[in-house]
Amino acid sequence: MGNSVLNFIKRYRLSIAAYFSVVCHISIFVYAYNAADSPYRTLLCGPPWIYAEEESKEVELSFEFGGKWGEGSPKGSQEEGQENESEDEGGEREGKGFSSEKYKDGKWEELVENLESTSDLRKKFKEEYDKVPLNSGVADSYIKRNREYEDIIVKEVLPTLSTIRDPFKVDLDSAEDNLILHKERNRIIEEFRKGGEELNPITMKISKEGDTIKKTPLEMGKSERSQYLDRTIKQKKEKQLEEFSSRFMGYDPDKGDLSLFVRDLYYENLQRLAYPFSSDPTYFTIDYFQENLNKEDFLKQMMALLAENLGTKVGTEILFTLENIYEIQARALFELFQSVPIVNAASPEQKETIRYETLRRVIEKYKPILKSKKISDIAIVQKLYAKKRLEIIDTLIQNSPKSYRLKDAYFEKGRILWEMGRAENEDRYLEEALSVWAKIPQEREEGDFLLKKAFETLSFVLKDGELRESSGNISDISKSRIDYVLKERLMEAMNQKKLREDRLLWPKSKDIR
Repeated sequence: MGNSVLNFIKRYRLSIAAYFSVVCHISIFVYAYNAADSPYRTLLCGPPWIYAEEESKEVELSFEFGGKWGEGSPKGSQEEGQENESEDEGGEREGKGFSSEKYKDGKWEELVENLESTSDLRKKFKEEYDKVPLNSGVADSYIKRNREYEDIIVKEVLPTLSTIRDPFKVDLDSAEDNLILHKERNRIIEEFRKGGEELNPITMKISKEGDTIKKTPLEMGKSERSQYLDRTIKQKKEKQLEEFSSRFMGYDPDKGDLSLFVRDLYYENLQRLAYPFSSDPTYFTIDYFQENLNKEDFLKQMMALLAENLGTKVGTEILFTLENIYEIQARALFELFQSVPIVNAASPEQKETIRYETLRRVIEKYKPILKSKKISDIAIVQKLYAKKRLEIIDTLIQNSPKSYRLKDAYFEKGRILWEMGRAENEDRYLEEALSVWAKIPQEREEGDFLLKKAFETLSFVLKDGELRESSGNISDISKSRIDYVLKERLMEAMNQKKLREDRLLWPKSKDIR
C-alpha cells in the first residue's frame, strides 16, 4: 500500500507540485488583498450588486493608493468622530518633493500657484478673534473651530458659478467628465500637501456581459440611520460622502431606504448651519464660505450619480439636494458682493489677519469669472440661480417615478416663482406660483410630503376671500401673508437642526473663555 502511494506521488510529482503552488499563491493573494489597509474596505468577494450592469459595456475600475480620506486632509484620516485640526499650519511640510514644473503652462498651473502661495498663509497672517463679545450666544467650540482658509482659497466655494448660464441638461451631460477633473484636481492638491508624487492609479478594464443582477433594497430604518449619522457627523464631509457612496450606493435606488438615506445624509450631516457671533461680518462670511466649500464634493459626485439614477427615487432625492445647493450658492454670492467694500475699507491691522486676506483672495479669484458671466450685481445672481433651480425642479417633476414627492416639488417650484415675482416686482410670476400650488391637492401622495404643514397654512391664505382686490390683483395683505408662510416653513426643522448640531458639534460645556 505504502509503495503504491509513493509510486503515485513519484509519477505525478510535477502535477501535484504545480497544484499546491497555485493553491498557495491564490490563498496568499486573497488574504493580502482582503486584509489591505484601504479606506474603501474592498473585498474580492462582494455582494452581487458590485458586478451588476445594465448593459454590456466596458467599465474602468480605479484603485488609488495613498489613503484618500478627503480633499483637504493632507495628514490623512483621523480617528472616527474627530474633526480634522489645522492642516500643516505654516506649511512646513507642504510642497517638499513636489514637482511644480510639470504643471507649467498647463491647465493646473494656476492651481499649483495657489497651493504654493497658501503654503505659508498661517505664518504670514494672524488668526485673531477681535470684536467677539463674551456672551454672543454661540458656543466657543464653534467660534474657535478650525477653518480651512487654504481650501477656501484653493478650492471652489462657488462651484456652480462657472456654468450658471448653461442649461441644467448641459450640466448633467458633462457631470462624469467634470467629476474626473474634480478628482484629478484633488489628487494634485493631496500630492502637494503630502510633499511628494502619488503612485499613478492602477486601472483595469473589465468587460461585463449578461443580464443585470437585481440590486437588493437597503433595509435601514430611521433610528438606525440616525445612529449612523450621529456617529459620523464629526468626520470630514468628504470622508462621509466617500464612505456613504462606497457602502450604500450599490443598493436598489427605488426600493427600500436608500432614497431616504441620501436625503438624511445631506440635510442632517452635509448641510450645516453657519452662526453669526460678531459685529464684524467677515467672520460669518468665512463660515458661510466654509460650508459652501463642503458642498463642492457633494455637488460633483451627486451630479455624476444623478446621470445614472435619473428616474428613480434616489435620483429624485438628489435633485432636491441640488436645488438646495443652488439656493445656498446664490446666498454665498450675496456674501461675496457684501464683502467687497468691507475688504476694500480694511484697516492695516485687519489686512494682517488671515480672515481678511482669505476674503481678498477669494474676491480676486472670482472677479474675472463674474465679469465673463456678465454678473455685476446680486439682482442678476438671483435671476440666474432662480432660473437654474426651476430647471432642476422641472427635471425632477418630469422624471420622478410614480409621482414620488411631487407635492414637495410643486410647493418648491411655486416658492421659487413667488420669490422671483417679489424680488422683481412681477405679478406674472406670482400668478404662475398660484397656478403651480393649485396642482398640489390634485397629486396623489407618493412618498413624504415634508412641506405639508406649510402648504396647509398656505391653503388658508389662498382660499381667503381677501386674496384678491376688486381689480383682480393679489392684495398686498395676501402677499405679506404668503411671504410669512414661506419664510417660516422650515423654522421647526431648523430649530431641531440647531439643537442637534449644538449637541454633537458645538457643546457649550467646552467653552473656555
